[in-house]
Amino acid sequence: MEFQLAASGPQIPGVMTVISGSIDGHPIRFDFHGPDNVEEKLHLVWAFDPRTTNQIGDASDPHGFTEALEQMDWANLLGALTH
Repeated sequence: MEFQLAASGPQIPGVMTVISGSIDGHPIRFDFHGPDNVEEKLHLVWAFDPRTTNQIGDASDPHGFTEALEQMDWANLLGALTH
């Protein structure tokens, strides 16, 4: 499965970025909150199913968004997204 970018929303460097797209044809939105916006100074990623507006995943890491994404529970996220 691969993420296909559809649009990006607000982008405030170090604070927040929102991107929307799809995974295997299922819409998804990711909110990236930077360390300037998170009290614990973490890189925080939230995943949402825009059809239900439910948060279906989250992860954080002090080092960066790549590391946070690597810690995401992808099996549960994809299960929530596709069912």
